Amino acid sequence: MFILQRGIITYAYGASYYLEMAKSLARSLHLHSPNVPRAIVTDKENDKDLLELYDYVINIRHEYGSNVKQKLHLFDYSPFEYTLCIDSDCIAVRDINFIFDDFKGRSFSVAGNVYLQAGDKDTFIDVDDTLKRFNLTKLPRFNGGLYYFEKNDTAKAFFATALELAKDWKNLGISEFRGDGPNDERIFGLAMMLHNQSMFEDNGQMMRTPIGLRGSFNIDAIKGKSTFQKYNQVVSPALVHFACVWGEHPVYYREVAKLKNLDKGSVKPVNSNIFSAIQYKFGYQIALLRYIAKRVPKNYKYIQARVKKLLIQLPELIKTKYRIEPVRNK
Repeated sequence: MFILQRGIITYAYGASYYLEMAKSLARSLHLHSPNVPRAIVTDKENDKDLLELYDYVINIRHEYGSNVKQKLHLFDYSPFEYTLCIDSDCIAVRDINFIFDDFKGRSFSVAGNVYLQAGDKDTFIDVDDTLKRFNLTKLPRFNGGLYYFEKNDTAKAFFATALELAKDWKNLGISEFRGDGPNDERIFGLAMMLHNQSMFEDNGQMMRTPIGLRGSFNIDAIKGKSTFQKYNQVVSPALVHFACVWGEHPVYYREVAKLKNLDKGSVKPVNSNIFSAIQYKFGYQIALLRYIAKRVPKNYKYIQARVKKLLIQLPELIKTKYRIEPVRNK
């Protein structure tokens, strides 16, 4: 029986691989949280698999914009009283109902505990200028793969503020994201401070990306396991967010294949081959090449800008690396 008040929503439009990611997310949610209804915003509303995997298939409104600008309209899209917006490149490894329980009573929130303060540098926003402009002392920094909000007046006003900020993003010192408009995380973060909304300290239990991975990447979407070290913290998230390069990682493809096999009624393990050891040892490097190959033709200026910035920073990065620790694969 569905819990009608709560549900998850995700997006999948444009390139076909986003659609496939959304299907994998739905399969993992169906396995671990079958009582939580699922909604998707898409331009493939007649896709047979989506109609089977999602309870609500919502036609995308192109007038809202492209890329992450669509997220600024979550309040209007969601059919639920309590909503978790989960990025389509996430995979659930256990029941997510506890996330609703932990967030309940908050109009808008995210998982995290890191704040940007005066003197801090950030890729997507001029911290000092923003703090001074809005008379703030800090700005939340988080990954936007998971958002929670409730259908109330505070949340409605919050999203209205986010939309207003997005209209003036360049003058506010918010950087362009992937060559197509502002970064949603910094806009939402600023709106959170303006509406007195806070982050939730989840101790690595809700959602995490493998960015900053140290050591092995232990995840099994079928058996319900995910434990890995992210920078200096060991985390066990219910939602593993395969953001950016990690969506091309062999581990992601392995888990997707397992979920697809299970959906088809197969319990056979994913076949390994003689290249498996090489794949997983050099998984990040393989993923990076796949990521660049997919995105350079479509967004050359963005990739060019990122490479240029990396080259500028490289001498200092190398200097810092050798001073603190020996070189090793990340």
